Amino acid sequence: MALPSPRRVLVTGFGPFLDVTDNPSGRVARAVNGAQVNGLAIHGLELPVRFLDGPARAVAAARELGATAVIGLGVDRRTRTVDVETRAYNLGAGLDTEGSTAPVLEPGGPQLVYSNVDAVAFAAALGGRVDDDAGRYVCNAWLYLVARALVPTTDVVFVHVPIEGLHPALLVAAIGALYGDTARR
Repeated sequence: MALPSPRRVLVTGFGPFLDVTDNPSGRVARAVNGAQVNGLAIHGLELPVRFLDGPARAVAAARELGATAVIGLGVDRRTRTVDVETRAYNLGAGLDTEGSTAPVLEPGGPQLVYSNVDAVAFAAALGGRVDDDAGRYVCNAWLYLVARALVPTTDVVFVHVPIEGLHPALLVAAIGALYGDTARR
């Protein structure tokens, strides 16, 4: 009899943009790729800093993996804490690495989209805090578009990390604490 395959969690981070030549979110996503914790297999993926292409790649990878949860990481140069984001707006501002913008992410879509993860528990496990605004840049687009595509069948959450980054082992432990015994099967 074959052993059951582990449940899968996808962690995405972003590549370089503007003056962030070594994006800590992409570095963490690459570092956790292949980790296992509490019956979970963690897959890490670095995405381009693009309003539509980055989220689309995350959705495609999550579907291909059959992910239980998708955790997006992005850097916030203004914070010194790890911020677990709870909502995103159907708005984009600024230019991505391709020089594109997305003033409206989904024409006709809802104004707000919410994460469906226990943000308080995840923030506590990460030693961070809960925040209710993912901004208007590509991180916001990630949460809005990935949640619209995957919720309610997949858990979706976005985490801003400071420029100093996040220790990969801490993220793996937090994922294990949040999903190890309670993830949807």
